[in-house]
Amino acid sequence: MKALSLQQPYAWLILQRAYEDNPQKPLKSIENRTWPLPSTFAVPQRIWIHASLSMYDVRLAELKEIMSASQWMRCKSYLYSTYSQYEAYHRDKKRLQPLGHFGCILGSIIVVGQVTHSESPWFVGPYGYVLEYPEMLSEPIPYKGRLRFFQPDITP
Repeated sequence: MKALSLQQPYAWLILQRAYEDNPQKPLKSIENRTWPLPSTFAVPQRIWIHASLSMYDVRLAELKEIMSASQWMRCKSYLYSTYSQYEAYHRDKKRLQPLGHFGCILGSIIVVGQVTHSESPWFVGPYGYVLEYPEMLSEPIPYKGRLRFFQPDITP
């Protein structure tokens, strides 16, 4: 199974359900890229989601605006914890990785297509990979990420 590395908090948000009773729709249902899906990438396809050792420059207030009140309530504790851990240890990656939020595979998701336009508040383009059926692992798997899609040597 292929993997895609994302910065936090987006790696985690992609693996959260938008609605607790709907396993199909992830909270962040589009992953933005500057490059299209490779022509050899068959959709639909389940991929691993890897959380890189870095944090995307997005403020918590911006995330709160995008989410519904119930989604924010479900996510805010994790988000505050992740931001504070990154702030404390981002200069010491060896201490950051064992915390389980960075430098690891967190779960998997199905890529069902690609868009170049969307009304979703998560879409900024120019390409958006449309995602469904998030599955969070019970325990993160420490792993070094790579650019673009890569093939980790782990079994599902």
